[in-house]
Amino acid sequence: MKITDAQLKQIYTHAKETYPYECCGFLLGTFDDGGLVREVRPATNLNQERTDRFEFDGKESLQVQSEADDAGLDIIGIYHSHPDWPPIPSQTDMDSAFVNMYFLIVSVHQSMPLNTNIWRLADEGMRRFEGVALEIVDQAELNRDPS
Repeated sequence: MKITDAQLKQIYTHAKETYPYECCGFLLGTFDDGGLVREVRPATNLNQERTDRFEFDGKESLQVQSEADDAGLDIIGIYHSHPDWPPIPSQTDMDSAFVNMYFLIVSVHQSMPLNTNIWRLADEGMRRFEGVALEIVDQAELNRDPS
């Protein structure tokens, strides 16, 4: 998956703001250009009872999907934070995972982002995550035509 430094910093800022709760959001782009993130869209975490869970707002998710469609983009992934926990998928993450989506997880310790990993469901019968390489790209990469 490819992302710019500015986009990654946007996710880190969101994670800092929501700590000690998880943040969540959408990664918009296209799959055919190597998973280039063209836009990061922070979302509202409706779960404010537990610090180790996130829940998207359905109306907000539909709005993001509609805007992505209008822009000729897809929701290629989601991101969320793991407060005071490593950036590895939990069982809850596994239970809510979708095939062909990227899952960016950022570990946050005392409101400071530490590590980031990208995951995808393995393309086989067993449900398990596999790590995906994270490539930081130049802002000019976003100016290329996505088609």
